[in-house]
Amino acid sequence: MKTNKLAINGGPKAVDKLGPFPTKIGKDELLEVLDLWQYSGETKAAITTLIEQDNGIKGPHLFRYYNPRPSKVAAAEDAMRNLIGTTYCMAANSCTSTLITAYRALGIGMGDEVIVPAYTFFATSATVAASNAIPIIVDIDDTLCMAPEAIEKAITKRTKAIVPVHMRGAAAQMDAIMDIANKHGIPVVEDTAQAAGGSFKNQMLGSIGTIGCFSFDYYKVIVSGEGGFLTTDDKRLYTRALNWHDCAACWRPDRFGPERENEDLFCGENYRMSELEGAVALAQIRKARTIVSRHHAAKKKIKDAIERFEGLTFRRLPDEQGDTGICLTLFMPDADTARNVLPALQAEGVPAGGIYDSKIRDWHVYNYWDHILQYKSVSADRLPWSGVPRNELPKYTKDMCPNSLSLLARAILIDIDYNLSNEDCTRIAAAINKVLNVYLAETRVFVK
Repeated sequence: MKTNKLAINGGPKAVDKLGPFPTKIGKDELLEVLDLWQYSGETKAAITTLIEQDNGIKGPHLFRYYNPRPSKVAAAEDAMRNLIGTTYCMAANSCTSTLITAYRALGIGMGDEVIVPAYTFFATSATVAASNAIPIIVDIDDTLCMAPEAIEKAITKRTKAIVPVHMRGAAAQMDAIMDIANKHGIPVVEDTAQAAGGSFKNQMLGSIGTIGCFSFDYYKVIVSGEGGFLTTDDKRLYTRALNWHDCAACWRPDRFGPERENEDLFCGENYRMSELEGAVALAQIRKARTIVSRHHAAKKKIKDAIERFEGLTFRRLPDEQGDTGICLTLFMPDADTARNVLPALQAEGVPAGGIYDSKIRDWHVYNYWDHILQYKSVSADRLPWSGVPRNELPKYTKDMCPNSLSLLARAILIDIDYNLSNEDCTRIAAAINKVLNVYLAETRVFVK
């Protein structure tokens, strides 16, 4: 007998059941992902056949939150936390996002200053401006990282963070930098984008400062295509970072609840990492120590086989054992020699680079940062530059960091692939010796 009694009052449901529906992401998406791998035609056909014939495939839940299965992003955070040795770790969609998150978690905003090096990818500085703060650009030294004495000179009453960048896989002088920061009570944000898996005096990079920021961009040490991680031992900063990176607050115990004591409620953005990136990152983090050790070994083989030439020096490493080994830096005696040696090495097949590679702007060198040098702003409010009186803004010029420009003009950067064989290393070293024997005076004494 039909009844109109409402279900809420004990009557039968009008809609007893929906579905089952196919998952939002299924075979078609899986095949597109697999197509990213360059299988042989035969293998690809076999995989496609297996997938097409399996009618029981259930697609993934690519959002890390509310996931019916264990989250790959959460697993990657745990793996990264264990690798770096910090109490907390947060995944994000890029290192750029983690830098902004770090600055915002620290409460950095309008009128504040953040000290950054003259040699780093532009994002280190751009994220300061995007946080409505003022980047203070300081010189590097022969470590290719910020010079401690330059930091000390740059500190003002507005300084709210120091951002050492572990460039080209090797640590900045973290003991001296931390001494300066602690003396002045200034937080340190380690930009570890190019040095994931590296260390300084037995401490993992990203665990020494207040906050560590990592890139998993495809061209970094360990990768997920895009992605980043933020590490810290400070619970309050971690909570604030979570909120900034997830404005929808999916991570909160009560997503719609009131603010708790640790300031977890404010307007943030959305920098969440997807499960696809998390899965790749997890596999990479598990291999990180092996990847770094192979980079390190290949670099040592090449460096040990390079003969000592008049005028040749190497980059100073504050901790050679902690170097990730992704890059071997040679300093020529002058810029003209570097300008000639670079194309000669490239012609020999050596994976060498430097500021003379091409005529395009190199976003790693401060004198190309017109956005900063010319006080560019995205809106009529002219932030961040309007946040302080005009006469108190830093006086940016293209030649304000002469030591940086001089060092980079003499630097030859040789990329080290961790898949290099002993024979590859021998050939690269022989090619370097061949070129330098033409441009520099040889003494035939091996560098150790």
